[in-house]
Amino acid sequence: MNATAPHDRPRPSAEGTAPGRLDVLGGVADYSGSLVLQMPIALTTTVRITAREEPGLSFASGIEPPVTLPWPPDEVLEPAVSGESVRGWLDSLGVPRWVRYPLGCLVLFCEAWRWRPAGGLAFSIRSAVPASMGVSSSAALEVATLRGLEVLAGKSITGTALARLAQRAENEIVGAACGLMDQLAVAHGRVGELLPILCRPDVLHERVRLPEGAVVVGWPSGVRHAVADSPYATARAAAFMARRILERELDTRLGFLSEMEPATLAAVSHDQLSDAISGDAFLSRYDSVDDPQSRIDRTLRYPVRAAATFAIEENARSALAMHILRDARPANRRDALVAVGELLMRSHAGYGDIGLGCGQTDAMVDAVRECGVERGFYGARVSGGGSGGTVVVLAEAAALPLLDELVARVTPNLGSGLRILR
Repeated sequence: MNATAPHDRPRPSAEGTAPGRLDVLGGVADYSGSLVLQMPIALTTTVRITAREEPGLSFASGIEPPVTLPWPPDEVLEPAVSGESVRGWLDSLGVPRWVRYPLGCLVLFCEAWRWRPAGGLAFSIRSAVPASMGVSSSAALEVATLRGLEVLAGKSITGTALARLAQRAENEIVGAACGLMDQLAVAHGRVGELLPILCRPDVLHERVRLPEGAVVVGWPSGVRHAVADSPYATARAAAFMARRILERELDTRLGFLSEMEPATLAAVSHDQLSDAISGDAFLSRYDSVDDPQSRIDRTLRYPVRAAATFAIEENARSALAMHILRDARPANRRDALVAVGELLMRSHAGYGDIGLGCGQTDAMVDAVRECGVERGFYGARVSGGGSGGTVVVLAEAAALPLLDELVARVTPNLGSGLRILR
């Protein structure tokens, strides 16, 4: 990105739009370098940004009370953006969490381009993407904001740079330890097609179409989740702890935990990698983890073996599913869908093993399993960060009326704003 004059007069207004996404396979193995399979949904978030003469920033969503802020002071932003300094400034003003997503994108966009508007900016947010339901509402907001800023400022962010800015906003300004998967899926995905991403860190593969007549849809659980909450943070830290332990015990170096083959991990003894380890024991023996987003709590026990197993096996599941679907033909269509459905079920079980399960999503997956292949249902798993959110269902399009019945029976208390997502 090229530096420009520090104060440019932007266009009067601009809009950016981005979709939510379904995490079909991969999920929380993204930060371990796994292959993941993502599919955008038709529901979108739109951010309209309007330049105004008066200084300062305003944010409105139509749901939350509007927020007005001064422009961040120079000591917060210069000479380079520090997430800690920006968060401290936001905390001092009591700025709500939802504002920090678009504001973080603005701050990082201005830093990247050495750009500032001549006056103030008003952000108006409209979103049909359910929040805290595991379908990347935050990434949709970030990418939509950055796309609006691109148009407003007359700049163009190419390749994966926009997704990386969005991820930085969430990591550094919001303080949520997400990987790059969500932002890449939202920025580069195409509705109705699977986007394979090798998260090492951002290798995009050719999109994959489902066999004719098959669909992937999202079934919201009504149980809110957040990647900043402790179950996700614990599972993430456990994966990086497992990587450090395996490197030490096997005298090897792993660029990413998922580089290891499942058979290699299976041969590792429990003396080398135990089922769990306390934070205190880990720090005493292994010092630290190679992940700036993880904080090791000495008082917690971390499921290191399950975390390693999930990351390594999920990478293998995603690769196998991708190849099965690429090779699917009318003659083997049913067998291909059955095989991929079984991979989804195994993935869901792995979420429970690393502490990201939820009674509600387990009941939903069980309901899909009980319906079975004969009624057009192949498999299901919890999406994204787990601990609630949305269940992804692989089924025949003709079976969706039955899924409507399951929704009414298994999740009768869903709000009117939640429905089958596709």
